[in-house]
Amino acid sequence: MISYEQFHLNKENRRTGKFKNVLHPDFKEFGQSGNIYVTQDFPDSISDNSEYEIKHFSVTDLSKESRLCTYLLLNTTKKQASNRSSVWIVFQGEWKLIFHQGTRTEYHF
Repeated sequence: MISYEQFHLNKENRRTGKFKNVLHPDFKEFGQSGNIYVTQDFPDSISDNSEYEIKHFSVTDLSKESRLCTYLLLNTTKKQASNRSSVWIVFQGEWKLIFHQGTRTEYHF
């Protein structure tokens, strides 16, 4: 599952819009800002030159076709950290991200 998270965060995939390929049609995100986003809220291209590092990655099977991923995400470019949780489900034979939440946290770089 970590490869799916990394695909979603990859700056080239964000720039080309490929990150949307892993989003479920009913995707919802609770952003660090407190705003709620759905798939249609994201532009086809996101300019994000940040480098990210995933730490403390954990996967919990919720069912045969759903998984909860939790991890600490470090934005090493901006020196910011957030706790992340994602719910992935199988949709039309592929893993899709249906829910995501990011909560800013303290981290000493």
